[in-house]
Amino acid sequence: MFQRCILIKEPLISTIAIIGNVDNLTNEDFEIMQHYCEIFKPFKEATVELSSKKGVSTSKVLIITQMLHSHIKNNIQNIQLPHTIHLMLSKMLTKADKKFEGIENQRVLTEATLLDPRLKKKAFDNHIIYQRTYDQIVEKIGAIIKRNKNNDEHNINTPLNNNAIENETSEIWKHFDAQVSTPTLSTPTSEAIVEIDRYISEPLLDRKSDPLKWWNNRRNIYPNLFEMMLLRLCVPSSSVLCKRIFSKAGYTISERRSRNAASKDICDVFISSVQDRFEYKDYLFASYLFISPNFPSYEKHFPQQYFDKTIESYPVFYNNKLETELK
Repeated sequence: MFQRCILIKEPLISTIAIIGNVDNLTNEDFEIMQHYCEIFKPFKEATVELSSKKGVSTSKVLIITQMLHSHIKNNIQNIQLPHTIHLMLSKMLTKADKKFEGIENQRVLTEATLLDPRLKKKAFDNHIIYQRTYDQIVEKIGAIIKRNKNNDEHNINTPLNNNAIENETSEIWKHFDAQVSTPTLSTPTSEAIVEIDRYISEPLLDRKSDPLKWWNNRRNIYPNLFEMMLLRLCVPSSSVLCKRIFSKAGYTISERRSRNAASKDICDVFISSVQDRFEYKDYLFASYLFISPNFPSYEKHFPQQYFDKTIESYPVFYNNKLETELK
């Protein structure tokens, strides 16, 4: 709206002057509008990108959040901005700090970011968060490798035939053959580290390219990472797409309202309930709380923040009983 007012500045001022019963807009008002438009432009771009129908968006949440946060801070340092704009920016920064507090602790977001070949470790401005995410992925990939192992013999490279070594007459190769015949032990964790390190060392994919196509072309090179990627990059970053689907369904049903009003009312209630369900985001806290490999550590380091959020979101749980069971 402000952008439109700036574009039709002269006609708008003339129209208000003709009406005569309201205060006209001043140059200072238009200057403030201009600042508003400049400040909120990145927010509009972020909304459009994260609400897009096509493309992977969850992996972009962390880096877009960081950039918007930096955008607010940079504008606050601009002493040439009007006082009104500075007050607005201060409130925005306070609310942004509160809104995005702990967002880097959301495993789904951090793991999706690292598994996006366009971003990888470049999206992390905190090395501790990156290392923690790296370790989490190594742990999960190790579990996938262990699950996919059919026999323990796959953990040991096949040694050379001992008889062949004994029958070797060449003194040049005898020592070498003896060395390579020694079994080389490998574990699911070491294999996971090799696979993820090889993936991270690859050049970044162009930001505008499709990461899903990239992964599909390398599914045989990184089979275990590919399996985990399917569970992360498929998560939508916003419920906007779901709302669009249900809105479209609502319009279709509305066309038949006169023929079957009762069915329409039932469908309205159903759609509204499902929309509320898709808007729910606190499941991330519950999913973190119920990661079984973390249970042994709860006795000494209990995740109270995630526990409180889970109880708040799922009041059906018995507070004391659940805490006792987890510990």
